[in-house]
Amino acid sequence: MRAQKIPAALLLLLVAIDSLHANRRKQKEKIIQTTTNICDISDRDSKVHCYCENSPEINEAIKTECWVFNGGIDKTDPLWPSFTSQSNIEILAFNVRADGGLSFVPTKVLRYLRKLKIFSIKYSSILKIESETFVNLTSVQEMTLTKNQIVVLNKYAFYNLPNLTTLTLDENRIKKLETDTFYGLPALQKLFLTSNNISKIEEGAFRHLVNLLELELDRNNISELNKESFNGLANLKRLDLRRNKIAILNSFTFIELWNLQELLLDYNEIYILAQRTFDGLSQLKKLSLSHNKLVTLADGLFEGVRGLSAVDLRHNKLKRFTIDNLRPIYDNLKLQKSYIYLEGNDFDCDCHLAWMHKLRHEANSIKVRTSLENFVCKLSKDSNFHQGYFEPAKNAEKENIINELDEDDFNEEDETYIEEPKKVRSDNERTLLQIPVELLPCPAEVKSVTDKTYTYPSQNEAKDYRNLIQSSAVGNVGDVILIVLLSFVV
Repeated sequence: MRAQKIPAALLLLLVAIDSLHANRRKQKEKIIQTTTNICDISDRDSKVHCYCENSPEINEAIKTECWVFNGGIDKTDPLWPSFTSQSNIEILAFNVRADGGLSFVPTKVLRYLRKLKIFSIKYSSILKIESETFVNLTSVQEMTLTKNQIVVLNKYAFYNLPNLTTLTLDENRIKKLETDTFYGLPALQKLFLTSNNISKIEEGAFRHLVNLLELELDRNNISELNKESFNGLANLKRLDLRRNKIAILNSFTFIELWNLQELLLDYNEIYILAQRTFDGLSQLKKLSLSHNKLVTLADGLFEGVRGLSAVDLRHNKLKRFTIDNLRPIYDNLKLQKSYIYLEGNDFDCDCHLAWMHKLRHEANSIKVRTSLENFVCKLSKDSNFHQGYFEPAKNAEKENIINELDEDDFNEEDETYIEEPKKVRSDNERTLLQIPVELLPCPAEVKSVTDKTYTYPSQNEAKDYRNLIQSSAVGNVGDVILIVLLSFVV
């Protein structure tokens, strides 16, 4: 039989494929001859050792974790070019295990890795991130620089990272956030700055982060905020400012955060909230102010946040919380996923808390009902209520509460709520809901001005005030003028 002839086109294709394989073999051999495979470092004295998942073969590693040992490594070390042996790495982490072992960002390595998506450095002694350190790393999507002793972030430090969505800078020593530090990050959605030494946020520090959704600034030294602090964050949904040193929040502080849904201000030193502090937060659902120093709240504080359905005011110094405080958001607290926490304040058992009886019966939220059922207030010295009204809740009632719980209520976690240790009640403390509404005393109203910020009244407001004066046929004119002036308080 005659052998079949191979078509010329197929023959050319086979030759081309064989040539391609030959070129790849030559390239690998060239890399092996000129550089060290970072996934296969046999020298025990090497300052860096890397562990590669998948395959350690040349250009086949996808995920690599490198450990820096032996007294550190400098910018000119011949090891850095060896990363060309694994140019397809997508995930790279540096963990420094020697004091002062890495004092700079190894930018040369990053330039070799054109497919890099996730990059991290931990435990280094990097003190400053210079301008344009990461410029043109167009493939990087997540960057983590935690526990690196960073003190300074220069302007344009993260310039031109077009696909970066998450930047984590937790547990450093950053002192301030300068204007334009975060310039050139159009895709950034999450910025984490927890546990630094930040005391100042310059105007415009975040103004280019138009797509940022989550900002964590907890555990810093921030004491002052104004609306310029958050300029540009129109799409932010969650802001964490817990454990700072904030004492006063003035009107319109958060006016730029139109889409904010969650605001956490726990563990600060807040003792004054201007009446219009939260104006502009029309989308706010959750507000947490526990462990502060609030003594009183302006009646109209929640007027600008009428969508609010979750409020935490535990462990302040509040003496009164009336239906006027609650009215703008009262109906929201009936919803199934809502909550209101008021424990750990200094409330008297009086008629200003009578709304709790009503809300207890109207609420669909097990959290609201349970919180109100456990709410404790103090009896004034001249109260002579019959002790029979303060019997402990019966076990049958508790069983009914448990039976009302849905499976979702058990599974749903509230990250803000921390179960407080049980306190021994003093002799004058009672569970409010065990006191009949008709027996709650009504002390005289106490007028007070807590907000020193003033604004000019609107045209309609001015008209209302004029009508008020003209219609006051009886009473002291000075009292009317005082009422008008108090109405201008913002």
